[in-house]
Amino acid sequence: MFKTVDEAIHFIESQRAKRSFEDFQKIIERYQIPIDLKNVIHVAGTNGKGSTVTFIKDLLMKQGYHVGTFTSPYIIKHHERISVDGKPISDDDLLRFINQLLPLIQQEHLSMFEIDTLIMLYYFNELDLDYHIIECGIGGLHDKTNVIKSNVAVITNIGYDHQFMLGDTLLEIASHKVGIVKENVPLFTTEQNKEILSYFKDYCTKHQSTFYPLQVEKQYQYPYHLHFHQKEYVLHLPTYQVSNLTLALNVVDYLCDLNGEDIQAVIDDFKWPCRFEQFGHLYLDGAHNISGIEALIQTIKERKLEDVGIVFSALMDKDCQKMLDMLKEFDVVIADFDDERSQGGHIPYQKAIEIMKAKHQNIVVTGSLHFVSTVRKYVISA
Repeated sequence: MFKTVDEAIHFIESQRAKRSFEDFQKIIERYQIPIDLKNVIHVAGTNGKGSTVTFIKDLLMKQGYHVGTFTSPYIIKHHERISVDGKPISDDDLLRFINQLLPLIQQEHLSMFEIDTLIMLYYFNELDLDYHIIECGIGGLHDKTNVIKSNVAVITNIGYDHQFMLGDTLLEIASHKVGIVKENVPLFTTEQNKEILSYFKDYCTKHQSTFYPLQVEKQYQYPYHLHFHQKEYVLHLPTYQVSNLTLALNVVDYLCDLNGEDIQAVIDDFKWPCRFEQFGHLYLDGAHNISGIEALIQTIKERKLEDVGIVFSALMDKDCQKMLDMLKEFDVVIADFDDERSQGGHIPYQKAIEIMKAKHQNIVVTGSLHFVSTVRKYVISA
């Protein structure tokens, strides 16, 4: 038994042993874990999952619904992975559930993600919420969240990431992501690759699921404009948020009677840390794969940021050299941060930021969401 939430979180984050999805599903069945949540929106994709979840949550809350979200990784503290109406699970509730589940966790040697998934299921079942938005960790078909029964499946896009688990081609990766689609469960996506869309369509046909491929307006000038149901909305956000918002609007419009008057307010109030988040002339962006870096470069150019220096650090499972090659038009310094998975350079990130501040007007910190969240804490506390 843990006496403090800090002890509990330290234990949770130290649990790294993993098992197959099939083994985890057997554990769910053996212990009769409650998986029948009401109105579940299951979200997969290479990039944009967190932003899409937040847009959907904000739109539903604006309609008066109570919404649970399960996301990863966390930016500020572990609690935010499991939230209700945007508020992370409390210290007391997190401690209560971890102590309640501890015998099971130790008996089955569950990993951090598996533990969080169980806590989320028990917590949400206890609250009887209107909607639940569940974000996949990696992939979809074999992701531990796929034990749930969903009402809507959402795939943001397909790009190269986690190839060691999902495959080396886009179609192989797509085959994992689309695994969240259950029988008679509609699929919404803003993926634009025709070959992948054809694959999704065939998959949905086999599973008697309605397929909703969505077109995304091309944006070339900031601020961006989006049209929905004959109305125009303005986004003072990174360009990639146009796609995420398009997806969220269509999903929520499918689920309930969406009040168009609330949409601009949701856009204006939108906050998602470490997604081109600005602190003066310092920008934090959690781009951590090839498509993420592409979107970051596009955002820098469309924002017309001048004299940009990049502070970069990535994790060992990422294609670091490819991302650095894409950033070669900028002055880049490779930084290090306190994470055993870091493949950064020998310069501590604090020093790297100061070096770039002395050389450039604008600084962009990127390469890993874990790295950027570390820098964010440093910036806020400075």
